[in-house]
Amino acid sequence: MSSVRICVCGDEGTGKSSLITSLVKGVFVTNKIQPVLPQITIPPTLGTPENVTTTTVVDTSALPQERNNLAREIRKCNVILLVYSDHYSYERVALFWLPYFRSLGVNVPVVLCANKSDLATGHSETRVVEEEMLPLMAEFKEIDSCIRTSAREHRNVNEAFFVCQKAVTHPIAPLFDSKEAALKPAAVAALQRIFYLCDKDRDGYLSDKELEDFQVRCFSKPLNEADLNHIKDTIQKACPESVTESGIDCQGFIHLNKLYSEKGRHETVWIILRAFQYTDNLSLQEKFLHPKFEVPPFASAELSPEGYRFFVNLFLLSDKDNDGGLNEAELASLFAPTPGLPASWADGSFPSSTVRNEAGHVTLQGWLAQWSMTTFLSPKTTLEYLAYLGFEPSESDQSITAALKVTRPRRKRRRPGRVGRNVVQCHVLGAPGSGKSALLDALLSRGFSTTYHPTIQPRTAVNTVELPGGKQCYLILDELGELEPALLENQSKMLDQCDVIAYTYDSSDPDSFAYIPALLAKYPHLEELPSVFVALKADLDRTTQRAEYQPHEYTAMRNMPSPPLHVSVTWSSIQEVFVHIAEAAMEPSTAFPRSEEDVEGKWMSWGIALGAVISEITSFSDSISVLPPPPPRYTIPVAYAAGAANGMAVPVVETNNTITHPERGCPLQVGEGTYILQDDLLLATPPPHPSEAPIINPNPLATLPTPPTSGVKLSLVTLDPRKKPPTFLKSAVTPPQFGDGNSALAAPPVAAKDASKRRKPKNNIIKSSSSFVSRVITHETSVKRLGDRDSNGVFAFANINRAFQWLDLSSPTKEEHLTKVLFTKAHMLCHDVNEVTKTSSHLDIVMGSSAGDIIWYEPMSQKYARINKNGVINNSPVTHIKWLPGSENLFIASHANGVLVVYDKEKEDALFTPEANGHADHDVGRLPLDILKSVNSKNQKTNPVSFWKMANQKISSFAFSPDQRHLAVVLEDGSLRLMDYLKEEVLDIFRSYYGGLICVCWSPDGKYIVTGGQDDLLTIWSFPERKVVARCQGHNSWVSAVAFDPWRCDQKTYRFGSVGDDCRLLLWDFSVGMLHRPRAHQASTRNRSSIVLPNSQTANRHRADSGDNRVRSDSNETEKYDEFIDQTPSHPVEPRSRTALLPPIMSKIVGEDPICWLGFQKDCIMTSSLEGHIRTWDRPSDSVKS
Repeated sequence: MSSVRICVCGDEGTGKSSLITSLVKGVFVTNKIQPVLPQITIPPTLGTPENVTTTTVVDTSALPQERNNLAREIRKCNVILLVYSDHYSYERVALFWLPYFRSLGVNVPVVLCANKSDLATGHSETRVVEEEMLPLMAEFKEIDSCIRTSAREHRNVNEAFFVCQKAVTHPIAPLFDSKEAALKPAAVAALQRIFYLCDKDRDGYLSDKELEDFQVRCFSKPLNEADLNHIKDTIQKACPESVTESGIDCQGFIHLNKLYSEKGRHETVWIILRAFQYTDNLSLQEKFLHPKFEVPPFASAELSPEGYRFFVNLFLLSDKDNDGGLNEAELASLFAPTPGLPASWADGSFPSSTVRNEAGHVTLQGWLAQWSMTTFLSPKTTLEYLAYLGFEPSESDQSITAALKVTRPRRKRRRPGRVGRNVVQCHVLGAPGSGKSALLDALLSRGFSTTYHPTIQPRTAVNTVELPGGKQCYLILDELGELEPALLENQSKMLDQCDVIAYTYDSSDPDSFAYIPALLAKYPHLEELPSVFVALKADLDRTTQRAEYQPHEYTAMRNMPSPPLHVSVTWSSIQEVFVHIAEAAMEPSTAFPRSEEDVEGKWMSWGIALGAVISEITSFSDSISVLPPPPPRYTIPVAYAAGAANGMAVPVVETNNTITHPERGCPLQVGEGTYILQDDLLLATPPPHPSEAPIINPNPLATLPTPPTSGVKLSLVTLDPRKKPPTFLKSAVTPPQFGDGNSALAAPPVAAKDASKRRKPKNNIIKSSSSFVSRVITHETSVKRLGDRDSNGVFAFANINRAFQWLDLSSPTKEEHLTKVLFTKAHMLCHDVNEVTKTSSHLDIVMGSSAGDIIWYEPMSQKYARINKNGVINNSPVTHIKWLPGSENLFIASHANGVLVVYDKEKEDALFTPEANGHADHDVGRLPLDILKSVNSKNQKTNPVSFWKMANQKISSFAFSPDQRHLAVVLEDGSLRLMDYLKEEVLDIFRSYYGGLICVCWSPDGKYIVTGGQDDLLTIWSFPERKVVARCQGHNSWVSAVAFDPWRCDQKTYRFGSVGDDCRLLLWDFSVGMLHRPRAHQASTRNRSSIVLPNSQTANRHRADSGDNRVRSDSNETEKYDEFIDQTPSHPVEPRSRTALLPPIMSKIVGEDPICWLGFQKDCIMTSSLEGHIRTWDRPSDSVKS
């Protein structure tokens, strides 16, 4: 509103013109003035509402002959000032004027003015209001307010016109029902939403800090303590229970605004409403709800990182019971400030369309997936709900569109290359009964139901899919139901939105496949979309299809890249079929029929590449007189080689490690100097084993024969005492051994002559006939190399895919392995060398595999033993493994089902059954830890030594404290758990900022713990103080490894490094003083009226965030113990505004694939990556602290 037009109406002789003249002149004019004054314009003055630039006052005549002019002016005005001065003119207000206004159809506020109050000496103010004005206001709701004036005495003249201005800019009618003396429902609803948005911690109260933030946002002025106390006292008089130590509840907040409306200060309420984008009719502004956001054809909309962060924080604030899921009550509370669930959610049967936990509650993963799908299908809906839910962009000049981003259009799908999308859509087509609904249920990890329910209405499912390389995307599967013909005929929408089509059929039904060729013939435009063919119900007997071509013949005839994939939702995992669909959407050119030129070109390029490799190997061996590794013992058809889909045999070639020495490449510049990249050693990825070939495996996408690798990890060992890391522990007290006091764990006596000998495993790994070990490749000069090497050199043990390599990093030919072990059924994921038993002739190594099996390996003698064979103790993958400090025999392994197990390398395995005292640690006041077998158990003849169930989620990693008493464990549920493992008890639990934790390490003096994870942050925790002391921001993706540099640490300053999926290596320095430095709060001030009084002080604002992550459960563990897990009290997540923020001293992209390991040596820094790059940087001279 920029201008206000006031039409002054009333009978002749009521003093209309005198009021206007008195307003303009400032005094009463005694001379006779003309009956109707000309229109006047008044500039804004002191007291004029701030959004009014000009005020136009129009005088009118009540004479019948002027009735047309009167009607024209009334229709043009914003507000009517209706003047009466005696009993006759008062009666005419109800009998003529107000009905006349209604007859004109105008809907403007009316201000009733009782003029010439100087003549009514016998009438008091109260009497006039009660007897004259209130009855009229009760009958005619268009009367906004009333005022009594006198032009002669210049009484309330300016106020009368100010009331008119306020009636336009701040109308009382939409807010307050004077008859009921209550706020109107629409106003209450708006104020409830404002309360919800200002209640940042969702505790149901506006705290003092939240009230200050509210005051600054609405009035640009802070709230001083006296005003705050006055507000609370005012509310407490009427609503005693609305004011508590926590703050003011919603009822008190609404009562406060009711008081403003009752007392004539409704402009304060309007300032509040307009600060939250409300219009005069109490609806949100259209441009706020629906800002301009265009998605070009063939592009799509996705949530930006800022949008994802908002929905993560909203989930965490709404999860009141901290069970990792939103129940119906929590969802209802979350959507309270909105019109309800989005219509598309209700139509899609939310929450059955996304991921839920066992209780049926929506998980964080499902919550983000649902919003990702909504943004993809209807970005306007997401923008509308972002407005309702209170999204605030980080930059003041941005709108809510900052929460979304537009992907690059992908018009030419057949052109090679990946699309830049994180959300893809797939239509699942197939005959009725082919298993489409079960496939959607499998995407949501729901169990298979044998009951057939035909799909009538379209159905949608969405979940995350992890692609090769670790990147995740959201996959939307659509089943079209009975609307399939109508939806498929909409050619433009199909080609615009859909990314890939999955054609499904029932491999056990002879009439199922014929539906697909008929569908393609009826809708030829489907040929323009990438496609995959899936044969469902592969667990049933396969039958011949009654079609012109069999499925594999049909796909071969169409030159499809691969034949139909045979899967069954009854299998333990069909995740790879979703990966296959997602990959076809992400790289659409690979899912179209290939032309003859494409097939011939691929065969030619493959043959040239193979020839080049063979010739290179030949020339290399001739030049250095070193033979390549033995040739493989098999030739098989493999699906990953070119032409394998046509059934042609392709030889598998074993390749060698390679090393490069970049000249001045990738330097790391820090304060003490420059770290120079010495070399880049690339480990050779082994070829697939025959058991991984599709011709042998009935499920070509199964993960069990070829489980995913976790990237290359290194275990380093040296006998040089000069390279031993420095220690900073002040106490020289040696902790007791694990299980000290349990006679059943006492080692058997050893003869004096055998005391110096180390026990070795029993089986020779080279001569082994085990199906678990595929083969062992030893270097032909390994014996000579071991004899000639420096005894103080460094050995490295590295895993890559299904291979495990032993390397000599001190050798001039470090790229040539000493031994390479290839496994058949699993990948090695983690390993560790025993520092206690290491000698120049003996090394003890334990390796944890993706199958759960553990290998105890002694490389000098090439002996090995297999522990937890076939998962007899725990069949979940081993995520981390370490020797117990100071122990020769005991090591601890974490499993993906949330279990920590202590094994003895020399003990045999036995089928594990939880012991009866498994719940002993659920005493009141103790943090939960299910001890399914204690170290104090007398049953110690077989493994395990101890068995602890920590959670139902994956344990990512753990680390021992330097004092060898404590264990820091990080989990995929975002928790850091501190244990006194000697006493088998959990001491404390902390939570990540959000997302799962991946890595953890201790400072050399044991005072600090550093964790990294999926929130892209590193967090420094003080172990003595049991709190977060700093967060480190610098990574752009998940942090995969963190380690302290003990050679750059002392008693006051610390150096640590981190690596992550963003391919970066970061170095950090901190001191004790830096950790406790508070962050500065910021505030802005503008000049507007206050909620209470105009004099207050500056306020600060911040918002708290936290996080969580998806879970992974174990189907093998006894269910009766699960009820005790994850009921874990923990410290509240510390807001970032209250925590010191630490920047890196160095940040560098060091490769093109994710970095997954980091290690510090006295003379170098080393990293390893997902694809096998081991990089070494030499330290600058004199960079090690003495």
